[in-house]
Amino acid sequence: MTKNPKIAVVEQYIKALSNHDTVAIDTLFTDNATVEDPVGSEPISGKAAILRYFEVAFSSGVSARLDGAVRLAGAHGLFPVVIELNPGNGEVRIEIIIQFTFDSHNKIMAMKAFWSEANMTTP
Repeated sequence: MTKNPKIAVVEQYIKALSNHDTVAIDTLFTDNATVEDPVGSEPISGKAAILRYFEVAFSSGVSARLDGAVRLAGAHGLFPVVIELNPGNGEVRIEIIIQFTFDSHNKIMAMKAFWSEANMTTP
């Protein structure tokens, strides 16, 4: 059975976050993509700005893991993820629901991350 390409993109995204791989991130997003993280904040627009955003995240030692099944509906994929920042040095754990909107080539056109301070913990 062939894996759904949208689920494969989610898995590649999680791997790219944990590996701090900006090249992989670059291949996943469209040139005019947007990132809203968290939802309600000013969206980041365009691939160059998005890559800068992830470079900052990578500098804080981000790691990620999928925390449940990916849900697909039309051009959208939603999935729970646990993000850890600065592991081993004042670590912060955030439980997030991420929504991707995909184009017809299964590239990410929009990413929305749903979380607030209530979803943040420190060990």
